[in-house]
Amino acid sequence: MVGSPEFLADPYAHYAWLRENAPVYRGRLAYVSDQDVWMVSRHADCRALLTDERFQRSPGGNGPGFLEQFPEAAREPLKLLTTYSMIMMDDPAHRRLRMLVVKPFTPGAIARIGKRVAELAHGLLDRLEQVGTADLREQFALPIPSTVINEMMGVPHADRDRFQKGAQALIAGGFDYGQDSWVREVNEMTELVRQLIEHKRTEPGEDILTGLIHAEEEGDRLDEHELVAMAFLLITAGYETTYNLITNAVVTLLDHPDELARLRSATDDDELWRGAVDEVLRYNSPVGGTEPVTATEDVVWHGVTIPAGASAVPLTQAANRDPEVFEDPDRFDIDRRPNNHLAFGHGVHYCLGANLARLETRVALGILFERNPNLRLAVDRCELTIEPLPLWTRYQTLPVRFG
Repeated sequence: MVGSPEFLADPYAHYAWLRENAPVYRGRLAYVSDQDVWMVSRHADCRALLTDERFQRSPGGNGPGFLEQFPEAAREPLKLLTTYSMIMMDDPAHRRLRMLVVKPFTPGAIARIGKRVAELAHGLLDRLEQVGTADLREQFALPIPSTVINEMMGVPHADRDRFQKGAQALIAGGFDYGQDSWVREVNEMTELVRQLIEHKRTEPGEDILTGLIHAEEEGDRLDEHELVAMAFLLITAGYETTYNLITNAVVTLLDHPDELARLRSATDDDELWRGAVDEVLRYNSPVGGTEPVTATEDVVWHGVTIPAGASAVPLTQAANRDPEVFEDPDRFDIDRRPNNHLAFGHGVHYCLGANLARLETRVALGILFERNPNLRLAVDRCELTIEPLPLWTRYQTLPVRFG
């Protein structure tokens, strides 16, 4: 079972076995334990799955096929997070919503955020370095992207902690959807988002949410459910992957001191640093797969039938170590070119925030290692633990010493 303790102890060994022996595997994910899922592990097949029109995220526009297995109390909040969310829609509905929000995430718009990321990184390190030690995950990697997306969304400063805690609770608790506490957290977070929308209606600003509200009012048919779902998606997805990417990058670079030394000696080499970030995404991405898709008809791959109505998941972490695509795939190589990893997905649902995540990670890492040439772990490497979440590689903490 993907996400089980046995799997998490050595996921890449399991991925290698799947690629070689069962490229289309009928199994279960730990957080959907009573439903079979067809998992695809080879790079070419993952790309195909993400573009094959026989697989949809919301067949018939009714939401993902797995919703019916959950308790009735959980279905309504789940619909808000899935059926009405851009990330779980198919074209043309997906395209319409994506076009409404794409402008703030263009390369030019993202490039202007770099200065703000640098200000945040320096400000955090000014305080943390005085203490000498810190949990880098919670005290450095998290505040940078959460502040950036909150500012982009126009979340009032007084509400940011509530949004951050709510989003983290939902993401962590989302692997046990049936729990009453999870339903309560979804409802509380939804109410926070609705309050934010009402605030923006009366006090508009130069932010993404105000733009979405205006688009709705100008007849772009963005209904209330879609507006709430979009706000929720941007607030949560806007930092969750990035702060874990920054964390994973620090661990990976400390594990590979020769590559780190090259980066430290080339602080102005943007191409090398961009390559390093993409290699972390390939080698140690925090995300192991995309959202599930549903087969709209029987599909036969590698002699295995994925039946109509079944859920399928591309295991992107497995694809990113596929030796058919990546030479010596278990080697961390910041010079790897080309680097066609699938950490941000593929096709129409390719991650909207990919450029933002890359920028924040590159700037944060550059400043961290430039200011701290002797940065090191504050615990033995073996004491770093991975959170038991299927299809995620997230370190529970990252204690470091500055210097």
